[in-house]
Amino acid sequence: MGKIKKLIKACTFQNFKSVLRYIKNNGIKGLFGTCLNKLRFGKVVLDEYATWMANNEPNPQQLEKQTQYKSCQDLSFTIVCPDSDKIEKDNYDALLASIRAQTYSKYEIEYLKKNNENIKDIVKNTKSDYFIFLGKDIELAPFALYEIVKSIEARDSILIYSDNDKFIESTVSNENGGSQTTTGRKRVSPHFKPDFGRDTILSTNYIGNMIAVKTEFLKLHEDMLEDLNKNIIYDLILNISEKTRKIEHIQKILYYELKENMDIDTKDEKAIIKKHLKRCGIEFKSIEDGKYLGQYKINYKIKGNPLISLVVPNKDLISDLDKLMKSVEKSTYENYEVVIVENNSEKEETFKYYEKLKKRNPKVRVVEFKIDYFNYSAIVNFGVEHSKGEYIVLLNNDIEFLTENWMEELLMYTQRPEVGICGTKLMFPDRSIQHAGVTIGTRGLAGHRSREVEEKDYKKDDYINIVQNLSAVTAACFMVRRDLYIDLLGFDEKLAVAFNDVDFCLKVRNAKYLIVYNPFIEAYHYESKSRGQDDSEEKQKRFAKEYEIFVKRWAKVIGKGDPYYNKNFRLDTDIQKINYNKIVL
Repeated sequence: MGKIKKLIKACTFQNFKSVLRYIKNNGIKGLFGTCLNKLRFGKVVLDEYATWMANNEPNPQQLEKQTQYKSCQDLSFTIVCPDSDKIEKDNYDALLASIRAQTYSKYEIEYLKKNNENIKDIVKNTKSDYFIFLGKDIELAPFALYEIVKSIEARDSILIYSDNDKFIESTVSNENGGSQTTTGRKRVSPHFKPDFGRDTILSTNYIGNMIAVKTEFLKLHEDMLEDLNKNIIYDLILNISEKTRKIEHIQKILYYELKENMDIDTKDEKAIIKKHLKRCGIEFKSIEDGKYLGQYKINYKIKGNPLISLVVPNKDLISDLDKLMKSVEKSTYENYEVVIVENNSEKEETFKYYEKLKKRNPKVRVVEFKIDYFNYSAIVNFGVEHSKGEYIVLLNNDIEFLTENWMEELLMYTQRPEVGICGTKLMFPDRSIQHAGVTIGTRGLAGHRSREVEEKDYKKDDYINIVQNLSAVTAACFMVRRDLYIDLLGFDEKLAVAFNDVDFCLKVRNAKYLIVYNPFIEAYHYESKSRGQDDSEEKQKRFAKEYEIFVKRWAKVIGKGDPYYNKNFRLDTDIQKINYNKIVL
């Protein structure tokens, strides 16, 4: 009877509409499959993206209402279409049809000629408020211009970009197992993007194939339009990012790519990155291809040969400490010191190991921090106080480096004046992810991004394998400038165990410095073996107190949401999963 009551209760008009929209996006077969999963597995296995679309995109009535909207700024647009010679006719016709289907209709269309040779004349002669630059092989969502208008009216932005997905041909197999039949197009693979990140955009053009740019800004900086590369959008993005911070990200799907694997001219994109770095006066040695097509790794030049201090807290666990030290001793960077902060070791062999280690490696010093309880923040602050390096690396004793040039990889980013911290990718011994950056807001606090994702399951759009800007990284391994660490008063000793590294990262971000995640450093993290679990009553009380301090201090930041984590992702998991509920932006 209970199940029947639940079924009757679920038969609401809103749910009925959701089912109809689900059928529209997935067909009767998709609905049947969902019901079958319910019977087989006892739960509904949703097509999460189809459900997201049903809950978050305008229905026909809402689209019709948008056509009546009058902009309070009477905004107008010049839509710049790519050179038609480089695009299949069907795709170009689809693009033009999607423009004509816009619910906001105050626009004109211009067409680029070969090699973008007429771009300056287009900009010079337009009277519109904003340009919309479109890449090849895309279609606009019918509400794209409307959403851009609403964004401009809310914020005076110079550059605007959005999320996107892909169209693929939907097919079904014939009953006899023969050839497949095409049933139409289906939207898949939503690319829910982060907000603008300087290092992220240099690692890959995640912004993609549609941007809006303020006309007044383009006319003021018309020199940007000289010698634009083939990928005009990527070239403009980097040019504009050098001159303004007014870059707005609309976290909605405003265009669709028409190919599952878009064409990428990596030679052209590398040339665009090189031009940008030279304009900014940033010295680099080379630009390499990343793991996936269209991803890049910049090797920056290191200035001088500064001393790096590795600060390593330790209590008794000499087996893991020895793994760490042996991996450190393989490092290609030679000007470093190791400051082991001895705290409350009880085993005689620990102190014997220290003596052997100092003889084996004269760069090692052991400083004793006498304290009758565990306070990680106090321990690392003591270690930094007794270090001598211009750059500090905070290191857990249960790290083992696989990358020999890991110190150079950290240093090349931390030396940049706008960077506050550089952190690393950490893995469990089975090579699944232990840490690929920290997301603010996970489970109401913060969580390790992509935790336990296996190496075989890495995807291009999960950003595990690119250098990027994030809100925080773990202090199990990160580098910071000594003067910045001191200026920000180090780790807060009221946060003895939990949240201290995230708290420090947020202080760094609050001081307008960037946090960089570098996946080209690989290391195993055996994770808090020496400290144990927070399972005693005393530890639970301590955690509750630190939780209260952290949440009160950063409530506004947590509430606003992590700028580097799209609001369309769920926050009850460390993995990027679609939040298919109604999203309030």
